[in-house]
Amino acid sequence: MKVCLLTQFFPPETFAGANRVAAMAAALSEVGELHVVAPEPSYPDAAAYVGMPPPVLPPGATLTRVRPPMRRSGSWAARAAAELGLAVRLARAAVRVRPDVVVTSSPSMFLGPAALAVGRRRRARVVWDVRDLTWEYGKEDDVVTGAAARAAIGLVARVMWWVAARVDIVTCATEGLAVPLRDRLRGRRIEVVPNGIDAALLAALTPSPAPPSDRLRVLYAGLVGHAQQLEVLLEVARRAPQVDITVAGDGPARRRLEEAATGLPNVTFTGYVSPAQLTELYRTSDVLFAQLQRSELHRITAAPSKLQEYMAAGRFIVYAGEGSAAELVERAGAGVVVPPGDTGAIVAALATVTTEERIACGKSARAYAESLPSRVDQMRRLATLTRSLA
Repeated sequence: MKVCLLTQFFPPETFAGANRVAAMAAALSEVGELHVVAPEPSYPDAAAYVGMPPPVLPPGATLTRVRPPMRRSGSWAARAAAELGLAVRLARAAVRVRPDVVVTSSPSMFLGPAALAVGRRRRARVVWDVRDLTWEYGKEDDVVTGAAARAAIGLVARVMWWVAARVDIVTCATEGLAVPLRDRLRGRRIEVVPNGIDAALLAALTPSPAPPSDRLRVLYAGLVGHAQQLEVLLEVARRAPQVDITVAGDGPARRRLEEAATGLPNVTFTGYVSPAQLTELYRTSDVLFAQLQRSELHRITAAPSKLQEYMAAGRFIVYAGEGSAAELVERAGAGVVVPPGDTGAIVAALATVTTEERIACGKSARAYAESLPSRVDQMRRLATLTRSLA
């Protein structure tokens, strides 16, 4: 069986999407002849990868690179156009592979149509790993404005649901995300394949007490985007000057947030960091923060993958959000949950937690992370589903 894996991200890129796809590639290589088609590494900046050795591929696998998207910021329309252009380039490269099965993984929603186009052209079966419902989030009031923009996102949504109804298998990472998929795609095959935990990550994040400090050190690590609404951390910094806040990561909202943080000496933006640098940031932090904006769709579907990484770090977590992700933090005893955007509740959580409580929750979080199946083992389930299509 010849399997072609289309992806927006791939190692040496080192964040949630790339990590899931790397494990997916390892598992798929065990059931067929694997051909990966991906853009040149460029997130968040191609300069970060200059001189870096190529990724180590699974035995027998090949990797074809295409030109990466040129825009990472700007308007929603500009970013969508850049992602659409990337999807076209990936599809053209995948057609030349002549696969038996095409597998693709978002977050770029345009990879679903690209995979289906390759499948139709080569009479191949198609598996679409849907990591979020981008086209549905885009309909929310604070994402796009104007009649033309709303009409455009409505058209895109109809196309995406049409594509999802015609691939052979749709997979997703959470039961919450499976709910709207099963509701809209009645009778279609929807399978849940959780992320799992990376054994190497657990080893790298061996928890130990943070170095002593007379200031509370709070870290956010991940995408700096619209849904995270990290403006709340700037208000926290104003109300709690005794707290040091570090925002590690990049994204379309980073520049705007940095400008808004002018004059706040207790807020630091690192930009993109390497895995080794991120490990050090976890080691020297007391509290890990995550937030997802209030949204009915997010409440049902979202479970930020960074929470598992936070738990592996063995640190106290403050999660500003709702739904299954909030339930996870509470079930694991990993920290506290507050309403998204509630500056007062976040400040109160930071002010009232004791050192003993932070340590206890960190140990509980770490124990939960260690109990999870490995990421590659979870992806072997996806590989088994793929093999069943041959």
